[in-house]
Amino acid sequence: MTLVETLLDHRQAWERRPVLRSLYLQWFGEVQRELATVPGPCVEIGSGIGAFKAFRPSTVATDIAPTPWTDDVVDGQDLPYQDASLANVVMIDVFHHIPSVARFLAEATRVLRPGGRVVLVEPYCSPVSTLAYRTFHEERTDLSVDPFGDQPLSSPAPYDSNQALATVIFWRRLDRFEALYPELRIRRRSRFALIAYPLSGGFTKPPLLPQLLARPVAWLERRLAFLAPVLAFRCLVTLERVQ
Repeated sequence: MTLVETLLDHRQAWERRPVLRSLYLQWFGEVQRELATVPGPCVEIGSGIGAFKAFRPSTVATDIAPTPWTDDVVDGQDLPYQDASLANVVMIDVFHHIPSVARFLAEATRVLRPGGRVVLVEPYCSPVSTLAYRTFHEERTDLSVDPFGDQPLSSPAPYDSNQALATVIFWRRLDRFEALYPELRIRRRSRFALIAYPLSGGFTKPPLLPQLLARPVAWLERRLAFLAPVLAFRCLVTLERVQ
């Protein structure tokens, strides 16, 4: 299946699954609140079906290959932007697909203005979600990987990945990240998506949560937020380029 064919399937799921769409729109709101206000463009790497650009039209939507939803073709490991030229880099479910996150982080450091930010929404590997990812999801979930090594973390294929990367880098190996990238200060780390997201089925699995129950489940999820380290399926990480 080509990238565009896969994205067309995702677009159909987006349009047919109101619970999934509602969840992502909430996450987009959180991303927007995290964006830096310094001058410069906001570039989304791996824009997929263009949902975030539809939410925030001034975003520059990019992907690894041409699609109907992209403004530019961009490789996150080799950003075609001048030094200190961008205000924000956004990645939603994309960071874990990059073969060399070390190259991306170095590039992000280079292209961001002082005060500019990288905002990531990524899978989080809690004990519950790790079991679910490994059992029901086709993408690899390897918590033992060295994300800062010289070996590629995945192949160049657009949907090859390791869903554990954000968990390893920003939680389990946080001290190593901070030592290697002192110019990227962590502004926020949060874990969420405990119940509604896995029951939504995502983009590829059968949905198990009727829209009628979405609000009660959201209420319950807010009450259970203290269990995020054990139950969370997603995380948000904001990195700020220091002055």
